[in-house]
Amino acid sequence: MKPNIFSLATKELSQDGFFTWLLQWADKECSQLDSQLNETAKDFVRLLIDKPQDFQITEVYTKRQWENIDILAVINDEYVICIEDKTNTGEHSKQLERYKQIVSERYKDKNYNLVFIYLKTGNESSATLKKIIEKGYMIIDRKAVLNVFSQRVVHNDIFNDFKEHLSDIEYQTNSYTKFENIKSKWKAGEGFFVKLQELISECTDWQYVPNRKGGFLGFWYHRQKANDIGEFYIQIENAFKDGIKLVIKIANWKPSTKTLYKLYNKIKPFAEKNGISIVKPNKYRAAATSTLAIIEDAFTADNEGNLEIDKFIMTLEALEKTIDEYCEEQNTAGSTQ
Repeated sequence: MKPNIFSLATKELSQDGFFTWLLQWADKECSQLDSQLNETAKDFVRLLIDKPQDFQITEVYTKRQWENIDILAVINDEYVICIEDKTNTGEHSKQLERYKQIVSERYKDKNYNLVFIYLKTGNESSATLKKIIEKGYMIIDRKAVLNVFSQRVVHNDIFNDFKEHLSDIEYQTNSYTKFENIKSKWKAGEGFFVKLQELISECTDWQYVPNRKGGFLGFWYHRQKANDIGEFYIQIENAFKDGIKLVIKIANWKPSTKTLYKLYNKIKPFAEKNGISIVKPNKYRAAATSTLAIIEDAFTADNEGNLEIDKFIMTLEALEKTIDEYCEEQNTAGSTQ
């Protein structure tokens, strides 16, 4: 395989450098140096400012790490683009609000159109992205970038190495269709959760969850409160080499191992009625959030090793119904006391 610098230079600063370099190529003075790269760079700028193909781009001025902002670009002395560039990490420390305030204050006396971009080439929960949109940022994801990069052939090694790098991330993410990949490859595990968010209608979320054992990639949704007992929800825990499991969790409760045994025996008949088999974890641990039950045979694969995702969705629906019915019984009993 041909060595790719971007598979080695994986820090966000390296990606910042590439996108700043690409933006500079959109300037009219670069059209004579490499017309195809210039046109692709202009298409990228149009993507950022949401303009059609006939929008003319003549002048591009860029800054890196100005006031800690990853990339700042001024287009045609008309648009100011503030870019927060992310690979696999997420936002932190209210940085998006801070950058927006800094840019707005800096250009308040000038007639510029301000554009705020969250540029994400890794994978991220749609719930997280929704919060970022609410902060006034437009999401530019990996697929949008690759779509621009695929419009024409560009003969530039830097550009093509980065395009190949993004394409490889996309391929790894989409490899979740093989169940073995979900259990062994981080990007495939993320891709599985991204797909689930597309298939499940209610609010869901996922991210890395650290713990003393090394952490896991977690997915959770369907929170239901049962009277004064606590809050139940569904969680998928993918610890990769240590396995993946579908579980029922309990939170907002008075932690007690005795209570976990009691609740397990009460909810088990509801699971059996809905066609799913649950078992206790190897050891109950009473904490702020605890695992109440593990669903047996939740993940199945066909003869070619493909995850039977339709069957898994049916299992999730049965589990949702199990939690709903149990909580409804408890809430009804509580209201009549």
